[in-house]
Amino acid sequence: MQNRRKTLTRLGALTAAGLGVAALALGATSAYADDNAPNDIEPKIIGGQPAEDGQFPYIVALADAGDPSFNFCGGQLVAEDVVLTAAHCTEGSAAADIVIRHGSTDITQTDIYDVTDIYVAEGFDGSTMVNDWSLIKLAEPISGAETVPLAESDTKDWGTLTVAGWGTTESGSSSEDLLYVDVPYITDTDCSGAYGSEFNADSMICAGDLENGGVDSCQGDSGGPLVSADGVLVGIVSWGYGCAEAGNPGVYANVGLLYDDITTKLADF
Repeated sequence: MQNRRKTLTRLGALTAAGLGVAALALGATSAYADDNAPNDIEPKIIGGQPAEDGQFPYIVALADAGDPSFNFCGGQLVAEDVVLTAAHCTEGSAAADIVIRHGSTDITQTDIYDVTDIYVAEGFDGSTMVNDWSLIKLAEPISGAETVPLAESDTKDWGTLTVAGWGTTESGSSSEDLLYVDVPYITDTDCSGAYGSEFNADSMICAGDLENGGVDSCQGDSGGPLVSADGVLVGIVSWGYGCAEAGNPGVYANVGLLYDDITTKLADF
């Protein structure tokens, strides 16, 4: 059984560092596996390159409050004091368990912010990854921080998209530098062809090179941004099988389809 989620775990990180195999989460898609399953994912944000300062000013990392040097998921600011991420990154966690890192493409140079509240989307199902989104409230606003605009609908024709994160790379370990890679949009029909009934067109969107592979997110990138050429948040890194494998594209929470639910909750969060 392969990993379905893209959330970096300490077990996964140790496995990746010691054996050169994937850790859970990062890259264009989130961690894909059951923590008890053999971890046979190739670890990489394939074809990625370092982001320039200011290229993704809204991006954040979720880190362990007990050890902030361990970042396990990504996210993005949708208000100066609210982060949008994947539900599988926060489900079962208390606000005191997580801190947010923001402010630099070098994860070691980011500032750390406390969390006061977490909302996991109603209808989220960890077994199917339906409705994989969550909001995190910061203890204080990040004054002057840029936020990412949300797609208000699903165009069904996004062209080339971009995913970014600090997740696992070809080396098998997480990157200290923020990396990004361009990934082609994949139609619902083609994604259903790849994943069958596991792909839910009512809340998911796919991206990657379906025929050749080679570009994707990987473990540790869960919750991070999939954006359009004009900088609109189209998707949230969610799941997939393997990393950058031909025939197995990255699957994301579809922000355009979830827009009403997200903005309704955001208004009173």
